Amino acid sequence: MVEKWRIPELDETALSAALARFLASADTALDDAYLSAKRALPTSSAELVRAYAKVRGALAPGQRLLDWGCRHAALSALAHAEFGDRIDLHGCDVCDPSDYATFHERCGLHYRRLTHPWRLDYPDAHFDAVLGGGTLEHVPNDGASLGELWRVLRPGGALLITHLPNRSSWTEFVSRRLFPAQAHRRRYVWSGFRRRLLHYGFEVVTGGHHQLAPSSLPSAWRKPVLERALVVAQPLNALENVWPLRWFSATLWCIARKREGF
Repeated sequence: MVEKWRIPELDETALSAALARFLASADTALDDAYLSAKRALPTSSAELVRAYAKVRGALAPGQRLLDWGCRHAALSALAHAEFGDRIDLHGCDVCDPSDYATFHERCGLHYRRLTHPWRLDYPDAHFDAVLGGGTLEHVPNDGASLGELWRVLRPGGALLITHLPNRSSWTEFVSRRLFPAQAHRRRYVWSGFRRRLLHYGFEVVTGGHHQLAPSSLPSAWRKPVLERALVVAQPLNALENVWPLRWFSATLWCIARKREGF
């Protein structure tokens, strides 16, 4: 069934600037390579905004949203920048609450630390939407985690997935050979991921491929000439869903809806 999602105008430039300020606004005592990479280049903030723009049509004022695997809560910060206090933000991760407390406070996110590999300490049907940005590929058991996400979503609630590693990504290919510690062991293909979601009670409404050109560089490659080349390459992302180039995009994204029967 095709569903229409709310797609109002989005000021991506303003949101990118707001996100850059958010990421730069708080310090952490941790040696955090992810945060360092996101702070290093404006293309990183712009990429996160583009990912958020793909799934934000499922969000609306008055919702209770769970940012699953929130870490710095960058995507929640974008939701807060757009909706303010009209959306109730919650987040969970394995991090100590003090690690990113300043970030969570700045976007009004209620953080809860996970104490089990996949169980979520929330009641049944508690959330209107769950957002997982770069999380599913890291959990010990993705099937058990999908079952828990189904449980905590209300009937008809939305599961929003971004930054899911694409198995045929060219950047994953490079990472596995040059930076294996940064490569993902679990990768997905679009057709197989749709079937997996359906198996766990989620019907995909829309989705696709994301990020043909990289938005950041490994720390060893952060040289002015390469950073300029990265900026120049960003327009290639307009081709991220064009066949056959989409096969090589970095990640997948989707909006899926919880179903109680098919």
